[in-house]
Amino acid sequence: MIQARQQPEKIVILYEDEGTYYRQPSQAWLWASLGRQQPRMHYSQRSNTRVRWVGYLNGVTGAVHGEDMSSVTVKRLSKNLAQLSSWYPAAETIYLVWDNWSNHVHPLPLAALAEQPKVKILWLPTYAPWLNPIEKLWKWIRSRVSHAHPWSDDFLEFKAQLRAELAALAPGSPELLNFVGLSS
Repeated sequence: MIQARQQPEKIVILYEDEGTYYRQPSQAWLWASLGRQQPRMHYSQRSNTRVRWVGYLNGVTGAVHGEDMSSVTVKRLSKNLAQLSSWYPAAETIYLVWDNWSNHVHPLPLAALAEQPKVKILWLPTYAPWLNPIEKLWKWIRSRVSHAHPWSDDFLEFKAQLRAELAALAPGSPELLNFVGLSS
């Protein structure tokens, strides 16, 4: 991380993970000012469809890259990983930090990464999500978009709202870096 902060144009550190968001709004406490009526959550009569995100968080700039899909298969993940070098063409080394999920150790994604010699994998221990800051990005998105959301009847609009929130983070966000614990 120190090298990436000293030479952000040459060394990039990306934290990768997959997040899931559901059609039905999540239930939890909603806080409001005194005297304000709590919003009512509307639930759709449709099945609780989900959307999956493969996301990458730049540990220095806070830039977020990602793609939504109905399910994360090894083929889709491999295709997504092929874009890493194109996001940072001037980088000499891209450190990819990810966990030991079964799709990550499958030969197809590993072959996609082998075709990009500047990408180096940094493996996280099994069952240690607190070591991956992108897990907090998913919490950020849940609190801003999917918690108690009003789009349960319009799944396309819900996905558009998720995409818009992640697109706003694409150039980088000091506020997000602070939220995930990576601010310098």
